[in-house]
Amino acid sequence: MLTTPFSQSDKTLLLQHGPSALLQLAQRRGGRLHKLLSGTGIFEQDLTHPHARCPHKDWLTLIGRCQQLQSPELPFLLANSMLHNPHCALSQSLSVAQHLQQSLQQLRYFKHHLFPGLFAQVHQFEHTVMIVLKPSVDLGQQHAFMLNLAMSFIINLIRHQLGCTKTLRVLLKQDSPAHPQHFTTQWQCHIQFSEDFDALCIPLALWQRPFKGYQPERFKQHRLACFQLNKQLPAQPGLLELLQRHIAKTLPAALSLEQAANLLQLSSSSLKRLLQQHNTHFAALVDDVRRDKACLLLLQGELSNRQLAQQLGYSDEHNFRRAFKRWTGMLPSSVKVLSY
Repeated sequence: MLTTPFSQSDKTLLLQHGPSALLQLAQRRGGRLHKLLSGTGIFEQDLTHPHARCPHKDWLTLIGRCQQLQSPELPFLLANSMLHNPHCALSQSLSVAQHLQQSLQQLRYFKHHLFPGLFAQVHQFEHTVMIVLKPSVDLGQQHAFMLNLAMSFIINLIRHQLGCTKTLRVLLKQDSPAHPQHFTTQWQCHIQFSEDFDALCIPLALWQRPFKGYQPERFKQHRLACFQLNKQLPAQPGLLELLQRHIAKTLPAALSLEQAANLLQLSSSSLKRLLQQHNTHFAALVDDVRRDKACLLLLQGELSNRQLAQQLGYSDEHNFRRAFKRWTGMLPSSVKVLSY
């Protein structure tokens, strides 16, 4: 069955699943409600309606307006508010799950209720679980805010249920900010900037540690409510997510633009035009997928350059090394094995 990717204009989320809390936080910092809502399809009376919608494009607009308030703590505070949102069945279900693995599986399955612009890839190493966060649509200037929001949401969940975040490790693509204390104060874990991934590394020992608030019946009830909400908020993946999944699934064979367009039942020109709207192109997505897989395999420290080249579809290891240096600015031998 064809899965149609969502665009920033037709995907919606409930106002009570994040946007309302963001507006309240912004108002406390001097934001004028009418200015924050100006140019969106949201009206003040919508904020009190339990089923009012917020188009994804308007969600990004609200975030952009709130960023102008120069309050770097906003994504961290918003994440905490969303995690403890009594109106969101997904948020309520996470704290009554059996353990972190079940909780994050729940979040990943229903992530479109809260984070429709992102998707997660989960990789398990010998002692570590790595959650890589990637945009499913172009997030523009709101990319960093959305990423920090989602990362804070997960870290707050771990702190709330397991009591400590010191053993976590956060990898961020962005350069170290002028005031990194906002990250260290809020996350209270090891943070590395200028990395190849936006990822959260969790010790495997925490993965199935029992949650103190485990309530199986309440978890089932909230999960059922999440499924019912899917009728209003369908799980519609973004274009970038769909294409990267298809490209990764095809490796080591190379998926062409024409083949990708056929999978989405589009013409090649239509797919090119859609990708231009997301400020990217097909070759860049192929490079992104290959780079991610190469880095993940190198972190495991198990394969030679020749084996890596074969898995990524390169004719020889020389071409792979040259591509890897183009992607990351360093040689494959410079990547350190992930360990705790």
